[in-house]
Amino acid sequence: MSKSYFFSKNFNSILSKVYYKNNGSVFLEKKIVHIEIPVKDIQKAKDFYESIFNWEVQVDTGMPGYAFFKTGKEGVGGAFNQSENVAKGEIMLHIQAEDIPNMLKKIEEIGGKTIQEKTEIGNEFGFYAIFEDVFGNVLGLWSEK
Repeated sequence: MSKSYFFSKNFNSILSKVYYKNNGSVFLEKKIVHIEIPVKDIQKAKDFYESIFNWEVQVDTGMPGYAFFKTGKEGVGGAFNQSENVAKGEIMLHIQAEDIPNMLKKIEEIGGKTIQEKTEIGNEFGFYAIFEDVFGNVLGLWSEK
């Protein structure tokens, strides 16, 4: 299975655009689309999550220290991010956004902070940004464009 196929099956089925109407306006749902779990050992994480939860884990992603996981047909997928500095409670959630720069502006206007501006992921996986909410929680934004 190619890495792009795995990633697109993992994300695109989840990221299919879901729109809803409100007073005649059409909005993109801003749902959780990706979870990053920091781990010290990718292979150990793969073995653990595959054996306990039957997740499908792809280690060969073309990005060293980064392994994608799929939690099932309908579940949100994500990745294990290898790091020596793994702290309890450091799981990163990524929320879908149509326009990352505009979303970051709104976040800052109501008291949040931009940690990382819009950044291309590479390999045609879209773009992401990192922000801190008004409580100090660090989350990500993701968009196709």
